[in-house]
Amino acid sequence: MPRLNVVTPSQASGRTRELYDGLTKAIGGVPNIYQGIGNSAAALGAALGIGEALKHGQLTAAETEAVKLAVSQAYGCNYCLAAHTLLGKKAGLTDEQAIDIRRGTYGLSKLAALVSFVNAVLHPGARLPDGELQAVRAAGYNDAQITEALMVIAQTVFTNLFNRVHQTPLDFPAAPSL
Repeated sequence: MPRLNVVTPSQASGRTRELYDGLTKAIGGVPNIYQGIGNSAAALGAALGIGEALKHGQLTAAETEAVKLAVSQAYGCNYCLAAHTLLGKKAGLTDEQAIDIRRGTYGLSKLAALVSFVNAVLHPGARLPDGELQAVRAAGYNDAQITEALMVIAQTVFTNLFNRVHQTPLDFPAAPSL
């Protein structure tokens, strides 16, 4: 059961209503996470704005979803794991790839280097070894993509923390267990 107020689409007004209308146009409805974040139009606008801005970046949708899956696995957020497993599929990831990303056992591909980088920088207090940065660059990621990956991490940490506090009810199929 949610622990923060839920702002349903019928209750929304002002800027929150505008943002909900945009979500409804884009994806057909307002997922539960955004109905919780909707308590603050500023926070909702920021969360959606980061995602929209990153769509115009250099990371592919599959790479972005891989980052989000790695972060969500590290934070143990069932809501984000469910959402990004589904969105990962829409971006071209298979169920097996999503599980491998979550396990950190993706193999020796370019995407594996990105997931390894994410796992190396994710935890507070972690210091990124030079070799890890060299490895992600050697795999073919440029500094713009590395910067975007860091922003995806920041955005996903927010949604994971929000869901932890709010206890957002799932409105996506649950992610497979590992």
